[in-house]
Amino acid sequence: MKYVFDFRYVKIFAYKSAKCLQMAREESHKHRYAYYYGFQAVYGTINKIILLSLLGLMLNIFPQVMIVALSFAMLRIWSGGLHFNNYTLCAYASLISLVVMGLLAKYIMINPILIFVIVLVMFVFYAPAEHPNRPLSHKEKTWFKIIAIIILFILFGVQLCISDSLVSNSIAYGVLLAGIIVKIRIE
Repeated sequence: MKYVFDFRYVKIFAYKSAKCLQMAREESHKHRYAYYYGFQAVYGTINKIILLSLLGLMLNIFPQVMIVALSFAMLRIWSGGLHFNNYTLCAYASLISLVVMGLLAKYIMINPILIFVIVLVMFVFYAPAEHPNRPLSHKEKTWFKIIAIIILFILFGVQLCISDSLVSNSIAYGVLLAGIIVKIRIE
């Protein structure tokens, strides 16, 4: 059961896939870690999507949680933010925060203009948030910030054009989550 609750199966699948790929390509052992990292990212993402979908269906918030996750992911790629040192902690934090935002999106309406302004300020001052394992050059930081702000404006425009308040509210909560994690640091 421990393999299920700490998502160790993701690591096992990633390790076995990396080992098979490295052996099939007849490469040295040093390539296996890069493959392992890539497979872990892919399998981890698939795992989180499946679990998020199941939780969304069980809690009757599937559309909200998927829209929150999509709008959050679009910004997260470019704005950076909070990272954990292990996959299990990351998976639980991601699932909990996205489900909570999905629940909030369904039951509590927020002002999209206010959220847009708050997150824009957060991005101007704090994005992109770097991770020690992936430092960014000055040029990369500038481009990432510009792209994150452009995506933020696009999402805001989509919110204004959509007549469905639940969809608009879900986008706002995804944007808000992206803005929150840009500032959070865990040392």
